[in-house]
Amino acid sequence: MRQLADKLWFPVAATICNLMVWGMFSILNVPHIDVAAYAPQPYVHRVKFVATKGVPVRIVVPALSLNLPVTPGSFDPNTEEWTLSDDSAYYATFSVPVNDSNGTTLIYGHAKPMMFGPLTALNAGMKIEVHTDTGKIFDYTYASVREVIPTDTSVLTDVGPPTLVLQTCSGPWDAYRALYTFTFDGVRNV
Repeated sequence: MRQLADKLWFPVAATICNLMVWGMFSILNVPHIDVAAYAPQPYVHRVKFVATKGVPVRIVVPALSLNLPVTPGSFDPNTEEWTLSDDSAYYATFSVPVNDSNGTTLIYGHAKPMMFGPLTALNAGMKIEVHTDTGKIFDYTYASVREVIPTDTSVLTDVGPPTLVLQTCSGPWDAYRALYTFTFDGVRNV
């Protein structure tokens, strides 16, 4: 009997191990049932979110008595010039329109006293309004300012919550660009 046990112990042990491994993988391969998926679910009416947006036509900073028309503007890479004038701010058409969804809207203008020059007096928390061609007013709150070199275009690739950036020249001989950043507060009808 001892000889039979000595001959069979390895094949028996190997068979038991194989059965245990097979059993373990069989259990792991059983589809899992999500009990919560079968529980009664309350009816939820899902509404697809549609962003409210518009092209800026006027910008108002009440605390600075600034009220300017906004017209579409662009940068010409051939001449390396921006659309500019002394009587209007410009919506950079290559940025996103003002909206309540996401992205950065860029409005730019000269740093002259009747244009964006007064922006240097902005204080944290000051409010700004952007009126659009769709009859909406987008409200923003001043958050911060930073200066960049003219070739820094990172503001154009900003993603995230809806943000407004006002850009104007700054520094000695207009060597820099001041980027005034505003956070989105809400949108209302005119």
